[in-house]
This record gives sequence, C-alpha cells and structure tokens, in this order.
Amino acid sequence: MTFLSEQLQLVASGTSWIDPLSSLLGAFVLGQLLAWTYERTYAGLSYSRGFSHTLVLVSICAAILVLSMSYSIFAGLGLFGVLSMIRFRTDLKTSRDLVFVMGSACLGVSCGVNAWTVALLGGGLLCGVALYLAAGPFGSRARFDGVLRFRVEDEIEDADRELKRLLEQYCRRIMLLSSVEQDGGRSIEHVYQVKFFKNSDRSEIMEALRERIQAHDTRLMLQDSSAEY
Repeated sequence: MTFLSEQLQLVASGTSWIDPLSSLLGAFVLGQLLAWTYERTYAGLSYSRGFSHTLVLVSICAAILVLSMSYSIFAGLGLFGVLSMIRFRTDLKTSRDLVFVMGSACLGVSCGVNAWTVALLGGGLLCGVALYLAAGPFGSRARFDGVLRFRVEDEIEDADRELKRLLEQYCRRIMLLSSVEQDGGRSIEHVYQVKFFKNSDRSEIMEALRERIQAHDTRLMLQDSSAEY
C-alpha cells in the first residue's frame, strides 16, 4: 500500500508521467525521422509502407521496454522475454533493412533512458550518412548505363564509319556484345554496352541513329546498379 500511495502522489503532482511521456514522444519523433530517411533512400523494387510504420513502432516499443525496466528490473526482463518470443513474420529482404530496425530500436532505448544528446546526435548522424550514401556514388560498380540495340541495312553506304563516329560522339565507354546478320544478310543487328557522357545523350543518340544511318528497331535498355532485387 505504501508503494501504491507513493505512486498516486506522484501522479497527482504531475512528476510521474511527464518524463515518460517526453521519452515516448521523443522516440516517436525520431522514429518518424528514421522512417522518412529510409523511404527517401530506398532503391529497391518492393517498397513496403508497413515496414516504415514498423520502424516508428519499434522505436516506441524500445522506449517502453527501457521505461519498464526503470520501474522494475524483473518486470522489464519479463517484458523483454515476451518480446524475444515475437518474430517478424515478414522476412527482411536486405541487411540494410535490418540496420534500420536496429537503429530504430537504439533511438527508442536512448529516449527511454533520457539520453537526449546521444539520441539527437546519433539519430541525426545515422540519417545524414544514409542520405549521403544513397545520393552519392559510394559502392556503385556501374561501368555502363545500359544496352543499345539496333538494326542497320547492309546496303547503307559508309554505315560502319558513320556508326563509329556516332558512338564516339555520344558514348564515353563502348563494348560490342554482338553483331548478327539478319534477313539473309540484308541487315545487321548490333548490340552494344554503352556509357553516355550525359543523360541527354540517351535520346539524342537514338534520333541520330535513325536519321544518319537509317537504323531500325532501335532500343535502349537502361540498368540501375543501385536497385536491390
């Protein structure tokens, strides 16, 4: 009864709920910041809105866990044991998703123990580094922008020479993949891996191929090295 009366007095004075509420609200705000960073830097093909919600909820759950342990270590350990039995039913597709889950939990723990300096500096640095890595070329191995495929009639005069000039004009790097005769030798299909000087060269080279060497079936298949499958 003594413990209960002490808690009732704290509630009446307003000092028992202000600190936990500030911790939970801090976890909510920082969890949303981390979820927004994840959404802005995601480069895969199967983005899940529910996973962004999970990051926010995990941050709050971690804060609740730490706050519970501050009241009673045994109750906190019991809650931790219950949470450890709960598994994600959705498999994480990449290790990057796991890092965001861990970051969300860390922010929640920091807010739970009122370590605001660590929470703000760590959360800001984590979001800043994630944005930097997504926007910059770090880790990229793309040597070519895509595959250029077109067909040229064999009777076109000086087609090979003009084609060489076109590729050198618009492409920084060129690699011939195949050159196959079609229609009984009346036309030749060329397939190149290409890297352009600038993005506008992609459409310009397609028009130039059609106008200057009367190319047919011109196709450019671009590749994105940052996409995760």
